Amino acid sequence: MTPKQRWIILGGLLSATLVAGYLVEDEPAPEKSKRKGSVASKSAASSPAEGRRAGAKERTTELAAAPLNFPEPAPAETAEEGKTEEGGKLIDPFRNKSWYVAPPPPKLPKPTAPPLPFQYLGKLNEEGETRVFLNHQGKHIIAKVGDVINGTYSVEEISGGQMTFLYQPLNEKQVLGIGSDK
Repeated sequence: MTPKQRWIILGGLLSATLVAGYLVEDEPAPEKSKRKGSVASKSAASSPAEGRRAGAKERTTELAAAPLNFPEPAPAETAEEGKTEEGGKLIDPFRNKSWYVAPPPPKLPKPTAPPLPFQYLGKLNEEGETRVFLNHQGKHIIAKVGDVINGTYSVEEISGGQMTFLYQPLNEKQVLGIGSDK
């Protein structure tokens, strides 16, 4: 294709576009113009072709000069708990919104008995009953099975080189090593 043929095709397409734009029927302009004499009344008096040209020029100047029409703002909150006239509650679309959800509080660990406050000093086997000598806060205590010490510890069992205590507030058993049965 030669450059001359390209220019002929482009010129034909351009002229066809201009003719099509000129012949297309425009929608009638709304009659909301605040100026004296609307576009429709001025263009109706002259020929249709001149009316189109004049109407297009006036519409462009009218659109450029006309103020923008914005929707009316929503009514402000009334004194009655922030409700509008329709009775609906206003929601501020620009309010601060946090999507943070606090994690549930950690579960508290099950309470446990404190470490045994006793120190083993010795034991005595007499008439088939074993008595154990303990040191508790600087005091010497002689304990046997069934004894309650300070109202918190009871002696459950003494056998096999171990002394078993029951911590009464939590009903938890604790063991103190006391050496072999020899």
